[in-house]
Amino acid sequence: MTQGTPVRAAEPEPAFSMQVTPTRLVVPAAGTSEHRFDVTNKGRETFQVTVEKSDFVAGESGAMRFQPGAPHAAAAWAEVEPAQVTVPPGETRPVTLRVVVPESPEPGDHQFAVIFKVPAAKTTANIRINRGIAAPVFVTVPGAIDRSAEVADLQAPGFVLGGPVPITARIRSTGTAHRDFRGLERLKIQAGGSELPFPDFTVVRGATREVAATWDPPLVCFCDVTVAVPGGNTRTVQVVVFPLHLVVALVAVVMGGVLIWVVVRHRYRRRVESAARELAGSRSRV
Repeated sequence: MTQGTPVRAAEPEPAFSMQVTPTRLVVPAAGTSEHRFDVTNKGRETFQVTVEKSDFVAGESGAMRFQPGAPHAAAAWAEVEPAQVTVPPGETRPVTLRVVVPESPEPGDHQFAVIFKVPAAKTTANIRINRGIAAPVFVTVPGAIDRSAEVADLQAPGFVLGGPVPITARIRSTGTAHRDFRGLERLKIQAGGSELPFPDFTVVRGATREVAATWDPPLVCFCDVTVAVPGGNTRTVQVVVFPLHLVVALVAVVMGGVLIWVVVRHRYRRRVESAARELAGSRSRV
């Protein structure tokens, strides 16, 4: 390092930062099974985690809404240990999840969430806000497993002046198990001869998920925008991309140029006519 080279100071670690791995679990239904979560403290302060389990329903944004007795619930099949754990800075503590599948359950997905909650300290307004992470757990019971899904709706503006163009799709689960659209299986948009993927997402059994992406279209385009679920249905909307503002600006420039030419031409003709009259007058006096 040469003298005078500025050195960027390392950003300080936050007071609170918790990481839970894995972020979700897919559990094969095989009687009784045990699984491990790791809770890591990446902050500067020790915290105490309370571990709970809850049934949930999935909102269209993908957020989990905790609801006892939700459809396809499985929280009653699970136990977590320990229920509370203290994690010093820079250290990791394990939490064990034990799943006991009852006899003759309905085939397909049954789901619940493991919730890791840390009570927050009081703020200056004497308000406490809990901090937490919820990891979904899918217990897949063998049998008639169907991961079907369909495009319930596809939205894009019918006319735009240019990009980026927002595209929104609602994907509905029609099967008996969750469906992942991740990695190589990401859901894709076909638009104007190009292909672009939606972000990774999962559709939970019986739920509908809304996903969005943006498309950079060509300058002028009368394009079909299509989303197709492999093994499911297809929806298409048409988007007209026409830079009307640029056309208006171009017409304004052309009209301005024509107006200037007309004014200059008119003044030139007046000068020529004036000079001709003066010349005619001088000849008549001679």
